[in-house]
Amino acid sequence: MTRRLSWGLVVLAGFATFGTLASAKPFNLDKAHVPGQLIVKFKPGFAGHSAFVDEVGATSLHTFKSSGAQLIAFDQGFAEDDLKAMAESLAADPRVQYVEANTILHITDTTPNDPRFSSLYGLKNTGKNGGIAGADIHAVQAWDVSTGSRDVVVGIIDTGVDYNHPDIKPNLWTNPGESGLDAAGKDKTSNGIDDDHNGFVDDWHGWNFVSDTNNASDDNEHGTHVAGTIGANGNDGVGVVGVNWKVSMVPLKFLDASGSGSLADATRAIDYASTLGLTLTSNSWGGGGFSETMKAAIEGNLKKGVLFIAAAGNDGVDNDSSPHYPASYDLDNVISVAATDNRDSLARFSCYGKTTVHLGAPGVNIISSIPGGGYAALSGTSMATPHVSGAAALIKAVFPEATAADIKARLVNSVDADAALEDKTISGGRLNIANAISKDTAPPGTVSDLQATPLGMTSVRLTATPALESESGSPAARYEVRYAATPITDEASWSRASRVSAKISLSEVLAFSADLSGLGLNSSGFVAVKAISRIGRVGAISASAPFHVQPAVQIYTNDAESLQGVNAQTPWGLELDPTRHKNIFSLSPGARYPSELNTALTLPPAEVRGGQAMLTFDSWSDLERFYDAGHVEISIDHGTIWTEVDFVTGPTPWTTKSIDLTPQLHGANSVLVRFRATSDGSISGSGWRLDHVVFYGPAAPLN
Repeated sequence: MTRRLSWGLVVLAGFATFGTLASAKPFNLDKAHVPGQLIVKFKPGFAGHSAFVDEVGATSLHTFKSSGAQLIAFDQGFAEDDLKAMAESLAADPRVQYVEANTILHITDTTPNDPRFSSLYGLKNTGKNGGIAGADIHAVQAWDVSTGSRDVVVGIIDTGVDYNHPDIKPNLWTNPGESGLDAAGKDKTSNGIDDDHNGFVDDWHGWNFVSDTNNASDDNEHGTHVAGTIGANGNDGVGVVGVNWKVSMVPLKFLDASGSGSLADATRAIDYASTLGLTLTSNSWGGGGFSETMKAAIEGNLKKGVLFIAAAGNDGVDNDSSPHYPASYDLDNVISVAATDNRDSLARFSCYGKTTVHLGAPGVNIISSIPGGGYAALSGTSMATPHVSGAAALIKAVFPEATAADIKARLVNSVDADAALEDKTISGGRLNIANAISKDTAPPGTVSDLQATPLGMTSVRLTATPALESESGSPAARYEVRYAATPITDEASWSRASRVSAKISLSEVLAFSADLSGLGLNSSGFVAVKAISRIGRVGAISASAPFHVQPAVQIYTNDAESLQGVNAQTPWGLELDPTRHKNIFSLSPGARYPSELNTALTLPPAEVRGGQAMLTFDSWSDLERFYDAGHVEISIDHGTIWTEVDFVTGPTPWTTKSIDLTPQLHGANSVLVRFRATSDGSISGSGWRLDHVVFYGPAAPLN
C-alpha cells in the first residue's frame, strides 16, 4: 500500500556506506515508490546499456538528460522482495554507479482556514486579524518600481494550473514555438507535430508528466494556488493579486489529483524546465529519499542559470540535522523557504535550519486562486515558497541581466531581520521584496577599528565600527567573518581563510559586535571582516585583528580502557575496534544492536571549573537513519534531569565532536554525561562506537 505523506516538502533520508557497514533502508525502497521500477545509472565508459537492461529482464522507459540515468521497469507483478534483491544485485555490479527506487513525491499539506482572513497580509499587512502592521514582504513599495514583466518566465512544478481561471489566464505562458500556424496552415497548438523540436508535441502551455500529454490543467488545487501567489493578474478588478501583476507562468505537472507523483516524473519536469529559458522553478513538494537522479537534474538547471526555489517542509523540525529534500540539496541555485505568520512568527508547522533554510515568507492563511475561478485560504511552506518565487521573478523584471546568483544574493541579503528567524535561517529574516529591488550599485564601506577579545574556550567577541551602505548611509545588512593562522591582507589570503559562525548585532549608536564560535580549543590567529549590502554587494577586507580563545586544560579523560566506574547498561560494552587497534565503547559488541532499545552508557561525574566545560569525544555510528539514534545527554543534578546536547543518527565515520556545555551548566561545578541509544522495531545496524571522551575547563578565569 502506498504511504501518503504531507503536502509540500517531505523528508528524504539520504544514505551512505562506510567500509562494510550496511546502509539503513537501502535504495529508498523503504519509502513509497512505483512498484517494479528502478532508476539505474551506469558508470562512465560502459556502453552496453540496452543489452544490460535486457539481460536483467527489464525494459528501459526513459533516460534522464541531466544525469544519463535510466528508468527501468520489470514485468507486471514483479514481487517487492524480488525488486529489493534486484537492486542489491545491480548495485554490486561493477558497471553500475548507483541504483535507487522511483519514489513517490507529494505536495505539502495545506489546511483551509478561517474565511475572516480575507486580506492578503503577506503582500500588505495592516494589522488586522491579530497581525502586526508591516509584517509583510513590502510588495506595495516594490510595485512603485515595477509590477512585473511577461518577459520573465517561471516554471511551476506542481499539480498543474487552471488555464481558464480569470486571475491566471492573462499570465499563462504560451510556447512561441508551438503557437500560431504551421506551413500547412494548421494550428501548432494541436497539429500533432513537435514544431519546436524539443521532444514534446504541442507543448504550448507546458506539459503533463503524469499522462505524458500537453494538458497540464490542475485537477487538485495546489498548483493553481501557488500560481496565484506568484502571478495573479493585477489591477484588473478581479479576485486577488500576485507578487507580480504581469509574468509568464509555465505549468509543469507531475503531481496527480491526489497530490502524488513519481521521482521519475519530477525529474523529467526539472529536465524539461532547463530547456525553456526560465528564470526559476517554484517547488512546493517533495518526498521519497535522497536522490542522485534528482540532484543531477537540479544541477542541470544550475548550469542553465535556473533558480530552484523550494519549500522547507511542514514537519516542524531542524533541517540542519534532519534534511528535507529537494530544499536541502546543497546546490548554489537552491533557495529553501520557511513559513511565517501575520505576526512574523515562525509557523508552528514550518521546518527551519540555521545553515540550510535561507529565509522566511508568509505561509499561514494565505488566500489565492483555486480551480474553477474560486479562491481559498491555505497554509504551509507551500504557500511561503511562491512569495519568494514571485519576488525572484520581480527582481528579474527590474534587472533583466541579473544572474541566478545575483537574484539569490538579493533575496537572502535584503530580508527584514526577524527575531523568530534569527537562529532558524541563514538570513535570519523574512522576505522584503522592496529591499531586494534596491538599485544601490556601489559596495558598502569597510569595517574599521576591529578588535577581538576571548569570550570562551572556543569563542571570541569582535567589536568594530560597522561599514555603511553607499547610498542609504545605513549599516551594511550582513557581514562575513573569516579567520586564519596568519594575517588576512588581500583577496588571496581571504580566499584561503576559514569561514566562521558569527552572531552579529548592531546597536542604535552604530556599534558593531560579533560573537564567533567554533574556533577550536586553545586556538589563536587573525580575523577579518567584509561587509555585504542588502543586495549582495561586497565591501573591502577590514584590517586583520589578532585573536586567541580562553586557554583550556583537560580535567577528565576516558580512553575506553575499561568499564571501571562506568555504568554500562546492556548491551553496552567494550569492543576491539579494527581501525583503531584498541578498545572502544560499543553499543553492541560483535553484533547488530537489538530492536526496541533504550539503553545508556554513563560515565563517572566530572568536576568542572567555574561553570565552564567543553566536552569532546570520538563517535562512529551505523544506525537506522531517523528511526534509531544516539543521544548525548548531561545532568547537573546527579542524574535526575537529563539535557540532550547532541544527536547522532545514520551511518557516520569516526568523527571528533566538540560541544560547549557552559550554557547548560548554569554555574554547576559537577556534571554527568551519558550516551543513550534508542531504536524502533525494524532495521538495525552495527551500532554506535565511542572513544576518547574528554572534558576541558578554563586554565584561568576571563578578565
